[in-house]
Amino acid sequence: MLDYYRQHPQYAVLIIVLLIITLFVCYKAVKSSLDRAARNQKIINKLKEQNRLANDFAILTRELIESAAPADLFGGVGINLQRSIAAKTDMAGEFEKLNDSQKYIYALYNMVDDAGEKVSDFFRMNTRPLTSTALSAVKIIAPGEFADVFSKEFDAFDDENEEVSCIPEEIKEGDSIMSPYIQNGTLAELCGKYIKDNASDFII
Repeated sequence: MLDYYRQHPQYAVLIIVLLIITLFVCYKAVKSSLDRAARNQKIINKLKEQNRLANDFAILTRELIESAAPADLFGGVGINLQRSIAAKTDMAGEFEKLNDSQKYIYALYNMVDDAGEKVSDFFRMNTRPLTSTALSAVKIIAPGEFADVFSKEFDAFDDENEEVSCIPEEIKEGDSIMSPYIQNGTLAELCGKYIKDNASDFII
């Protein structure tokens, strides 16, 4: 066999190439499977955390609000508002029944949930009044850099604003500025503190 390949080296090269291709395909398949498993596990972990927070903050009291960690408080109040409205046939009507503070937290919770790593995804997936409510909310809850950049992205995606264009480079830059506020929990902390400061609006 070895003598054959020495006499026909082109076949030996072909076999080596095919072996390399096979190994590469196997590697890609394994990597894809591992990536898919990691994504699924991330979703499972997220759902478990949402269920925990929903249960922990199912019944709001002043004592619970005062003692809760701000980020957990935001997550618990947000997911319960989201699930309550999603369970109704007339979601828009249910949203309008909320008071302003509840609307702010509902809008920002949905923004964080939809945004992932890019706030622009929130604007791509939603329209007024959710996006305009989120804008009002960030101006009150997260004034400064985050609100300023958020406002620019709102204008860029707003169908009612014909004066501002959606420029991909500017949107990408805006996302890179806002993403850390979401990823490191800064926005969740600010929202939780807002709930604490306006506790009576959430104890219904």
